[in-house]
Amino acid sequence: MRDDEIRESYFKYFNEEKLPFIQCKNCGHRFYYPRAFCPKCGSSDVEVRFSEGRGKIFAMTKIYRKDGSYVIYGIVELEEGFRMYSNIVEGNQADIGKRVEVIFKEINGKKYPLFKVI
Repeated sequence: MRDDEIRESYFKYFNEEKLPFIQCKNCGHRFYYPRAFCPKCGSSDVEVRFSEGRGKIFAMTKIYRKDGSYVIYGIVELEEGFRMYSNIVEGNQADIGKRVEVIFKEINGKKYPLFKVI
């Protein structure tokens, strides 16, 4: 698959509320960000797979706004063994190590994955 085909498939899967990731058929490395080659071994023999969407907060930061609200942005480590950046909703419970699951939110007519604390 080419980079643009992988990106298009990600948005298609988001609209179906599926969380895709890529697995290298050569070395087995799993990664989230769409690219047509494995960042570990360089192979172009990759396939799109689906995550169950559960994991834990690996790292996070709270970004405070002038109005007193905040946004939590973090790195989520999924059970399938890859990490991804994401917003984390229901922030009053968020902390490193807390269990999370994916939810999808529509923004400007497209769905995007976010995570909530479970």
